[in-house]
Amino acid sequence: MLLDTGITLIGTLGVRQASARAVEDAAGVPHGSVRHHFGGLSGFLAALVEHVFTADRAADGESTREVIARWLGTDRIRTRARYELMLLATRDEELRRAMVGHRDRYVEALVDGGLPRTEARQLVAALDGLVLDALLRDSDGTDADHDPTPLLRAFR
Repeated sequence: MLLDTGITLIGTLGVRQASARAVEDAAGVPHGSVRHHFGGLSGFLAALVEHVFTADRAADGESTREVIARWLGTDRIRTRARYELMLLATRDEELRRAMVGHRDRYVEALVDGGLPRTEARQLVAALDGLVLDALLRDSDGTDADHDPTPLLRAFR
């Protein structure tokens, strides 16, 4: 419950507004719950990164296009939270390691699918750019500008 509430607050209000106390209040749990369950805000943020990436993974049989549509549709708040956490990770070494580790899992899946490692990393970064652009333009990803098909073709 704390993790889902944290994702919702970060994805709607931003990471600065999602203090431990704000998350606890929104979740309806006693103050100190974040510290008790996660050792403090740093541990909570690391758990949020894990939570986001676990939910972001493609389901069995889900195409990249379907994943992006989900990220920009039903999972839009979680996607915004992921980008908030990514920015925070540029200034926090522990979060950066966790974030890069999760991103590297996407890279490894692409490498296992036959894409050279450098191209796999570039594709993950390019897809991030595509999704971020759609969020900035408040697009649900259904317009031609945010269709990942041409981008995916470029990496075959």
